Amino acid sequence: MKTIKYYIVGLIGLFSMTGCSDFLERYPQDAMSDQSYFTTESDLKYYMNGLYNENIIRKQSALRWGDLNSANDDVVGNTPADALMKHSSSGIASEKNDTWNNAYDYIRKTNYFLANAYKVGNMSAAGKHFLGEGYYCRAAKYFDLLQAFGGVPYIDKVLDTESEELYRPRDSRQLVAERIIADLDSAIMYLQWKGEGEAKPGRINKDAALVLQTRVALYEGSWEYYHGRKGTKFQVSGQDGSDFLKKAVEAGEMLIKKHGGNIYRGSAENEYFEYFNQKDYANIPGAFLYKCYSRSLAVIQTWCRSYAEGIDKGLTKSAIDAYLMKDGKPAEISDIVFDPKLMNSLAENKDPRLEQTMWAPNKGRFYDYMPTIQNAHKTSYPGLIQNQQRRPAYTGYRIWKGVSFDADEFDNGEVDDLIIRYEEGLLNYAEAKAILGTITQEDLNRSINYIRARVDMPGMVLSDINSWNIMYDKRNGYDPSAANIVNEIRRERRVELMLEGLRLMDIKRWAMFDDVFNGWKPVGAHAQEYLDYWNDEEKLKEDGFDWKKPEEVLLTQGGNFDVIDGWINPMYKNADFKANSGRGYYIDPDRDYLNSIPRSEILLYKEKAGVTLEQNPGWY
Repeated sequence: MKTIKYYIVGLIGLFSMTGCSDFLERYPQDAMSDQSYFTTESDLKYYMNGLYNENIIRKQSALRWGDLNSANDDVVGNTPADALMKHSSSGIASEKNDTWNNAYDYIRKTNYFLANAYKVGNMSAAGKHFLGEGYYCRAAKYFDLLQAFGGVPYIDKVLDTESEELYRPRDSRQLVAERIIADLDSAIMYLQWKGEGEAKPGRINKDAALVLQTRVALYEGSWEYYHGRKGTKFQVSGQDGSDFLKKAVEAGEMLIKKHGGNIYRGSAENEYFEYFNQKDYANIPGAFLYKCYSRSLAVIQTWCRSYAEGIDKGLTKSAIDAYLMKDGKPAEISDIVFDPKLMNSLAENKDPRLEQTMWAPNKGRFYDYMPTIQNAHKTSYPGLIQNQQRRPAYTGYRIWKGVSFDADEFDNGEVDDLIIRYEEGLLNYAEAKAILGTITQEDLNRSINYIRARVDMPGMVLSDINSWNIMYDKRNGYDPSAANIVNEIRRERRVELMLEGLRLMDIKRWAMFDDVFNGWKPVGAHAQEYLDYWNDEEKLKEDGFDWKKPEEVLLTQGGNFDVIDGWINPMYKNADFKANSGRGYYIDPDRDYLNSIPRSEILLYKEKAGVTLEQNPGWY
């Protein structure tokens, strides 16, 4: 049985949703407003239990990785991502924005908690842990706002209708980021380490707070650094990011001091793969924050269904090309001979994490792993069109990372959702040092080389990497003007954290949103390999394909299938992604790095207090 405790959302009356227009002006209208409520440490725990919802511990849908990768260059479906298709966007700001409203509603609740928690008096380590959870939650929610809008009105106390701060102008992104870091300092001070005291399975802990602090500090530090160098409309005047980058290093040092090279390693040839298939992360090194699932408590997930049926998305060629060869070198300077057009050759000759992230034909049929599942595929290749597979992998590069072969997981999943892990903290630490220009071989040995050792990849050697004579393409998120080590850490980050929902954030903070996406037409696997399979009736019969008749699944170029320079074009039906005539993706580099401030909020602030809530660049 899983050694977990699922923290049920309690005290429902407190947590009814309200709009941004009135969330700040009201104290909670229920028993928690009573001065006698916050008298015991148990009260702190019960209140915090109510904040453990999808705002902090995300709720995954049946499409798991698909949801986390709705708009990036790693994963695509057969339709363009709205967030990357701004050809016809007028710049008219949205009327409302759920991120704005929901975040401030949540922040109000954490402010109420932090304002009242001290009524308990002298707290034990357990009571202080719950206090630390409150600081973590407020920091995490303001970080959501920072990423979406930049600077926002910063509120850190409960306001009433007479409070001067009720309708205040936006604070600078610099101030907001500093306050997030300060809240995380408090969280780190009060929280217990994973597994100690109240830092039980599924709860926030000091380890997760340190990783989040490296994330926030690297995000803002690199945003200031790169947007300043590029001179974008989103640069922070007078700031070079160094203070934040040093904070990322400081938090990373604390993590390394605590955990060193203690990284989870699965069984042979599944060292990385098995990390994402655990039913209980309590004793898994490096797994810091995760959502617990349990059939006995009727808390289940259904994303394992998608591994048999597919998720309507696949990895891109850009993602596959990011993986180094097994000798630790890029393909252009490696001595390893391989065929980039064949998936088995890619899987066998590249970084082992690729074979444990991407399905390849040498793995066989999904049916062989899940024979009791109704829609498990009886083919050696995933489908590219609806007739071939219920949910096709439109790029041909089907996702393997996170697959579970337990039939009981299909509709009643107990595999936990890993949200924050040690490896990200190590990567954040290394990148911050690389940007600062202070990274050493020893830094690499105790960060990235810990990660690579899991799959027996050669470690990074700083002097070797910086001597490589290779070109780094902006289209893939690299900075041609930077030292090789900066770009190789970006590559390592992409590979290790593939599919985990951080890629778009990285591209934006590097000030490369337009460099990566403008004009880009994603492609997938080499088309001929799929034509050779799906248009061969004998191979289909040999595999036992019975989803449709063989003549119904033929691939016809220009009909149900198309290519760009020989590679599968997953979005060929959209005119903007035609091989020769399409415009590809487009974002406005002077606008789309940040969301618009909702017009309803701008009007409200003006009407209520005569305050101008400044709009973001490019929006009106």
